[in-house]
Amino acid sequence: MQPTIDYIREHFELYNRMLFGGTLTVPPIRLTNARTYMGMLTYKRRAGLFGGKKYSDFVLRISQRFDYTEQELQDTLIHEMIHYYIAFNRMEDGSAHGRLFRQMMDDINRRYGRHITVSHRSTREERMKVIGNRPRPRVFAIMELSDGKCCIKVVPRIAQRVRTMHQRLTMDPRIRRITWYYSTDPYFALYPSSMGRRMQYVDMTELQPHLDCAKPITVH
Repeated sequence: MQPTIDYIREHFELYNRMLFGGTLTVPPIRLTNARTYMGMLTYKRRAGLFGGKKYSDFVLRISQRFDYTEQELQDTLIHEMIHYYIAFNRMEDGSAHGRLFRQMMDDINRRYGRHITVSHRSTREERMKVIGNRPRPRVFAIMELSDGKCCIKVVPRIAQRVRTMHQRLTMDPRIRRITWYYSTDPYFALYPSSMGRRMQYVDMTELQPHLDCAKPITVH
């Protein structure tokens, strides 16, 4: 099934009453075309005047790129509502899916027969199905780190941005070697294209067959 805003809002209100004591306000709901997640709660976080953290501008995002079963869509919604409950009530957890999140998730699963999991990100197979087989031009860097691990960074196919990113990467003391490539293999569309600093670790055993068909390029 495909999510709709009316369906998400209706079931948000249902689970708010059933699972969270009716304490949550309905945040703005956005349907996205994201390939890398099924559901995501976004918000702003800043330090409060008297210590602690203040959370605001909550938005509930559900990807409409996937064909969900009804249970998958409902479990995805509840997963994000747990995040919302913790942030909305300014509760501290050790990490995004820390002890508190897991306690609430396990309690809901046990009491209501749900199948919520820690991760509601889409699987690689699901993302490849969405991407399809048509060529997807990508420019990307493969970086070997000083600890032996490897990362990938996909950037917009604009010469100046590629050069800018190359300069940033060469200044990173963790990076031992950088190799740039161009490829139309849809596999590389699994990785987001951005100018942000975030790099993604990769398994070179999985990546190498795709890399063998990519064209090395030189960045001056």
